[in-house]
Amino acid sequence: MVRLLLLLLCLAAPALAEGNLKLSILLESGHPQPVVGEMVNVTIRAVYDRKIANEDLEIEPTDAFDWVQTHPDDWHEEMIDGLPWIVMERKLALWPKHAGPLQFGPARHRLTIIDKQSQRQDVVVTAPPLVLSVGEFPDLHGWHLAAGAVTLTDTLSTDAAHLADGEVVTRQVRLRVQGALPEHLPPRPVVSENWLITFAAPVQRELMLTADGPVSEVIWAWQFRPHTGEPGLLEPVKIPYFNTADRKIETVEIPALTIGYASFYTGQVPTGQVDARQIVALAGIAALGLALGLGLAAVLFAPERTGQGWRRFRARFSPFARLAMARAARRGDLLTLRRLAGEAGQPAERLAGIERAIYGRPGTGG
Repeated sequence: MVRLLLLLLCLAAPALAEGNLKLSILLESGHPQPVVGEMVNVTIRAVYDRKIANEDLEIEPTDAFDWVQTHPDDWHEEMIDGLPWIVMERKLALWPKHAGPLQFGPARHRLTIIDKQSQRQDVVVTAPPLVLSVGEFPDLHGWHLAAGAVTLTDTLSTDAAHLADGEVVTRQVRLRVQGALPEHLPPRPVVSENWLITFAAPVQRELMLTADGPVSEVIWAWQFRPHTGEPGLLEPVKIPYFNTADRKIETVEIPALTIGYASFYTGQVPTGQVDARQIVALAGIAALGLALGLGLAAVLFAPERTGQGWRRFRARFSPFARLAMARAARRGDLLTLRRLAGEAGQPAERLAGIERAIYGRPGTGG
């Protein structure tokens, strides 16, 4: 038994003599208890006092987290306690999937090192798992989204409220979220109205790794064409999310949108307000109509000659009165002609001529 123990110690001595090889999973600064879906930054840090000829870092698979590597591995040399060390750092972002104490890791670093005798040796360095306490997502109905910041932009291809007949308007909504994966972003809002023909383009999702961390973006696009020209309204859509910086629920909103044809407004009576030009035009028309009415009444309905004025007006301007005078002239009915001409206000010379023809001696003419 003693010989066996001595043999094991002899075999282990070379491995123990290969220096300090340390690997750990470190939690970066952040909230002490993240909620479900909140991004958590961690660093896998290796500190070695041997040259590395080859390496492969393995992380134990887990169903408790979504995670991505946010930066390339950083290999550099550091002075620690006055001695040079080789340091490797790998930056990761984790998103816990459910509440409770969750474990990430362990991690294993398979190395080929160069020992003091310039010989290659294969070793495995293991980092113990990181344990996180994760809280429940705040009480919120609908889609759960946790983010450091959310921005929303809404663009239209044309004025949706004044479309040309048959024209289509394209609406594009871009949602950019800091500290989330593309699959964490909410689904596209459903747009379905009886008065609207809608075509929804495929959803575009993208993950961007920036210096400030992961940023995800989703683009929703629709094409709208109203069934009729009458304007319709798409109600606003609110998108709530948990702000991980302020630790509270906030909201961004897709604004309301009016869609309709410009031709609907042609010839319509304005509602709500009447501008100054319309007021002046309406007042002028009313004044002109009143003046014409008063003038006509003064001519036709003066007390001393009410019947005469009406007969003159009718005879002067009515085509039937002129036709009656022509017929009387053709028949030679000079008395009727004289009466109609007098009612029509014919010139005095004309009336005198008719009278000479009636009362004058034959041959004098008129």
